[in-house]
Amino acid sequence: MRMPSRLAWFGMAVVLFGTAACSGERMPRAASPTPVYSATRLPPSFQLPDTRLTAMDGRPYDLRKRTAGMISILFFGFTHCPDICPTTMADVSGAMKLLTPAERAKVRVVFISADPARDTPKALKTFLGNFDASFVGLTGPLKAVHKAAADVKVSLSSPPADPTGDYVVSHGSQLLTFGPDGGGRLLFSYGAGAGPIARDLKTLIQKEHLA
Repeated sequence: MRMPSRLAWFGMAVVLFGTAACSGERMPRAASPTPVYSATRLPPSFQLPDTRLTAMDGRPYDLRKRTAGMISILFFGFTHCPDICPTTMADVSGAMKLLTPAERAKVRVVFISADPARDTPKALKTFLGNFDASFVGLTGPLKAVHKAAADVKVSLSSPPADPTGDYVVSHGSQLLTFGPDGGGRLLFSYGAGAGPIARDLKTLIQKEHLA
């Protein structure tokens, strides 16, 4: 049996070395894409509640019909809330101020009362007027409010049977955003801040071709 020539050995060594070098070489990782939104994405199947409640003018308000074709932001709270509700409304108010007039016209903010016994249409108008006169306040039968909240997975506790005195109502602190078709789009956690909310709304308006 003939031994390989020196040239043949050299060629084999180059091949083996090259194979070893390639197998041990780390390919550079692709950079992670920058997220489009800072908020949590909601699936389109997550639908705006199909409910009719009472608006601040005392008239019936069909939530789906009155927000059709717009970006809607939904929040459940109550006017006597000591912290979460005013802080959240201040964040949303600040975000709206960062939008252009044309962008603001595409967004509707809806506050549904979790304490309808105390939150009359007048009380809602006074409370929300401290933040933005364009905000919509809704109240109605507690059963209807709880049904709307359950439809979008927002937890609510029941107020006491006697609505007199000072008490609080436990409620979810998330802001839910829906598209022009009523499908879910974004969830903002408590304390999201005006800037991130405004940036996400601007992006959402463009992506929904509302700009």
